[in-house]
Amino acid sequence: MKKGLFIAILMFANIVGQAQSGYQIKGTVKGVADTTCMLAYYFGDKQYAKDTAEIDANGSFVFKGSESLKGGIYLIVFPEGKYAEIIVSEQRFSFTTDITNLVTSMNFKNSKENEVFYGYMKGLSLMQEKSIEYQSKIETANSDSEKQKLQEEFRLLGKEVAKYQENFIQNNTDAFFSKVLLANKEIEVPESPILPNGTVDSTFQFRYYKKHFLDYLDFSDERLLRTPVFHSKINKYLENLTVKHPDSLIKSCDYLIGKSRANKEVFKYVVSYLTSTYERSKVMGLEKVFVHMVEKYYKTGEVTWVDEANMFKIVDRAETISPLLIGEVAPNLHLRDTLEKVRTLHQLDSDFTLVVFYDPDCGHCKTEMASIKEKYDDWVKEGISIDVFAVCVELEKEEWLSFIKTYDTGEFINVGEFRTIVDGEYFRENDPYVTPFPYIKQLYDINGTPKIYVLDKNKKILVNAIKGNIGIEQINDLIKRENAKF
Repeated sequence: MKKGLFIAILMFANIVGQAQSGYQIKGTVKGVADTTCMLAYYFGDKQYAKDTAEIDANGSFVFKGSESLKGGIYLIVFPEGKYAEIIVSEQRFSFTTDITNLVTSMNFKNSKENEVFYGYMKGLSLMQEKSIEYQSKIETANSDSEKQKLQEEFRLLGKEVAKYQENFIQNNTDAFFSKVLLANKEIEVPESPILPNGTVDSTFQFRYYKKHFLDYLDFSDERLLRTPVFHSKINKYLENLTVKHPDSLIKSCDYLIGKSRANKEVFKYVVSYLTSTYERSKVMGLEKVFVHMVEKYYKTGEVTWVDEANMFKIVDRAETISPLLIGEVAPNLHLRDTLEKVRTLHQLDSDFTLVVFYDPDCGHCKTEMASIKEKYDDWVKEGISIDVFAVCVELEKEEWLSFIKTYDTGEFINVGEFRTIVDGEYFRENDPYVTPFPYIKQLYDINGTPKIYVLDKNKKILVNAIKGNIGIEQINDLIKRENAKF
């Protein structure tokens, strides 16, 4: 072959390749004209817009872009909230349908995945019509016997739907939608075995269900991220099948992440989702899960998709709250009281200590401190050994003293850092005996007031209020419950 001809062939191949790159989805929808539609996609538990297109007078439109679409289930959203779901696997295809019945009127060209998908949807649509008819007839049945007969027929229809789905999966093993259906397949749980002592293993079925719950979810296929099913499955595993205890949740998180290693994008999604979920959790104690995630996956270099600035914020957040987790010994504090005497938190000898950070100008602090004072009086009357280590975060000493008088908190250990503040500036060398307040703010994660921590006799944290996730009534219940153990 001549050199010039060879180069010409290469150039032609390159031009053809460029012409076929990206995506192009053409649609014609009867009953819609002179408006716009949107292409969106599922991701996690949300939907995101990807593209928009103008619909002409004939109901035709085109979505196109220079970069290929990531595979998954997408939505074409029309005016008045109507939409059609499509599977994106092939990048260039077309379809026609009718706005009055988007499913049964749908026809595709150059998309085997969508032909299979809508073949299933059309068959299911007929069964759904039967289901609606049965429900209507059951509601208007003239006798119990007629109602019972219709209910039995309705139950058989449910079995028919399940068999229809099963046959679809078996007959379309290469179709992406088969993976979606399979992921939603219910686990068949065997009968509980009899234990050696002759009793039924009462926890067997739950344990079996949880162990096999994710058997049909393909963690190696990142397209499932862009469907409603993936997020739903892992969220149900955490919310419904895992005890709301940090150690149990940590075990489940590690299990999910282990399975997600089958695909780097799935791994990225699962790690990011779990980290965000437990960093934002309002449930007391679950910040331990967030700290675990950061220590095991971020600080070890497994997370590579977070930039340096955000990595610093994530790690710094975990390191800030790690010493404040339930069960940890609370950081010690040395602060002066109203008589300028240094009081040390760890030297208090009570069975319980409330460490309260408050601002005398804060309206919520005033309400909360009044409630704490009321409960404190009750605790003392009941003989509960407890101290309140009340830390004022406001630098105006007169306001502090006025607050103590107004809310009758003189029995508390009222402390602050006023002696070290000169003209609004902190001078550490003037008062070497106390804990500097700028350091306290970080030490106890004070980003708002009031903040309350409950400590036991050994100054281990029983309650942390890192996110204001617990009120005085819950604290009261916990103290009484713990006190009853003595």
